[in-house]
Amino acid sequence: MIKHYKIQYGPQTITLDIDSSRVSFILQPGEMPIVETRQELYRALAVPIGAKPLRDIVKTGDRVVIMGDDATRLTPTKEIIPIILDELNAGGVPDKDLELIIATGTHRAMTEEELEDKYGSGVTNRIKVTNHDCLNTDNLVPCGTTSRGTDIWINKTVMEADVAIGVGNILPHHPTGWSGGAKILLPGVAGEHSVGQMHLLGATEQQLGKIDTPCREEMEDFAHETGLDFIVNTVLDREGNVVRIVAGHFIEAHREGIQWGQKVFGVPFKEKTDITLSSSFPCDHDLFQATKGLFSTVHCTKQGGEVILISPCTEGVSPTHPETVELAKLSDHELLALAADPESGHDVLSITAALYLNSSKRAVNVTLVTEGIPKETVEKLGFRHLRPSDLAEYLTFRLAEDPNATLGIVHNSAEVVPLQE
Repeated sequence: MIKHYKIQYGPQTITLDIDSSRVSFILQPGEMPIVETRQELYRALAVPIGAKPLRDIVKTGDRVVIMGDDATRLTPTKEIIPIILDELNAGGVPDKDLELIIATGTHRAMTEEELEDKYGSGVTNRIKVTNHDCLNTDNLVPCGTTSRGTDIWINKTVMEADVAIGVGNILPHHPTGWSGGAKILLPGVAGEHSVGQMHLLGATEQQLGKIDTPCREEMEDFAHETGLDFIVNTVLDREGNVVRIVAGHFIEAHREGIQWGQKVFGVPFKEKTDITLSSSFPCDHDLFQATKGLFSTVHCTKQGGEVILISPCTEGVSPTHPETVELAKLSDHELLALAADPESGHDVLSITAALYLNSSKRAVNVTLVTEGIPKETVEKLGFRHLRPSDLAEYLTFRLAEDPNATLGIVHNSAEVVPLQE
C-alpha cells in the first residue's frame, strides 16, 4: 500500500509516497509527560542534586558568571535565566555583579537578534551579556594540562569569577555521549586548541549515547581543574517542551538528567535497513550540526547501506571550520599525523570532523539532501548530493533498483539513539 510519509527539511516538509511494506521502522524521540517550565525549575532549584541551593552558594561581594548555550540549542533560557538571576539576588548578589557568557565553543557569535530571541530583554537589559570567543587570546588564560594531555585554555572572565554556573540541555551527542553538564565549560568557553584536543579523544570510536566516554571524562576533569559550581540542565521532548530539569553538581545532576534523556531519546528497533532517511531537524544550521543525524543513523543502517541525510545547512559546512572540506579527502593516518604536528597549521577540530566523517563513510554510503552546500563541495566530502526536489524521484529509483531493499525513517535524527532489540 502506498502511503504518504512526511519528513522535515528545516521549516519545510517533504512528502514522499512510499510502499509501506518497504518501511521497516520510523524512529523519533519518545513521548513523555511535559511539565511547566517555571514550576519545574523551582522544584529543581529547591532540591539540587549533590549541591547546596544556589542562593546558599553565593554571598554578597561575589562575582558570578552564568554560561548559557547558543542558538544551536533549544534550551528555554528565556524562562530559566531570569529565575536564576532572582535566586542569585536572594543570595546577596546584585545584578551588577552578574554576567552571562554565551558558551559558543567554536561556533560563531550570536547576533543581537538571536540573543533577543533566545534570552529576551528581561536578561539582555538586566545584566551584561557577552559571546565567548575561542580565538581571542587576550581573554583566554592557561590553566595547565589534563592527565590526557589537553591544554587547558579557558575564558578569563569565567576563571576570575567567584562562582561559575552552567545552563544547558541534555541530548545524545557524538563524541561526548551526551551533551550537558561540564560540556558548557569545555568546549563551551574554552580555547579553540583545547576544544580540538578534547574532540580528538572521541574521533576513532562511535560514542553516541554512552555515558562514560573519553570526551566526557576529559570535560569533567577540566571542570574539576577550573571550577564549575552549579548546573541547570533541561531534558526536552521532540517538540522542545520540558520533560525534566535537573540542578546541582555538574556530575551528579547530569547523570540523573541522562536517565531521563534515555527515556526520551533511546529508541528501539529490530532490524537494520538498507536505506535510512535521516532528518536532522532542528539541528540543521550547518553540516557540523546536521552530521549528528548521520552518526546516529549509522547505528540502524546495514554495513554498506545508505544514509540519506536531509538538512538545509543554511550556513554551509561550518562558518568556523571550512577547512573540513579539504581535509575530508585524507585518510585517518594522514589526519592523525596532522593532529600530532603542532607546526601543521591545521585546525584540530576540522581534523577531528574529517575523522568522524571517515568513520561514517566506512560504515555506509552517504547522500546529502541540501540546498545550503554546493554539489561540488558535497562531493569533496565524499557524499552524493541531492536537491530536496529530487529526493522523491531518487528514492523511487533506489527502491526499484533493489526490490528487497528495506527503508527506515528517522525524525529528529540528531537527537535519537537507535537501540537494536
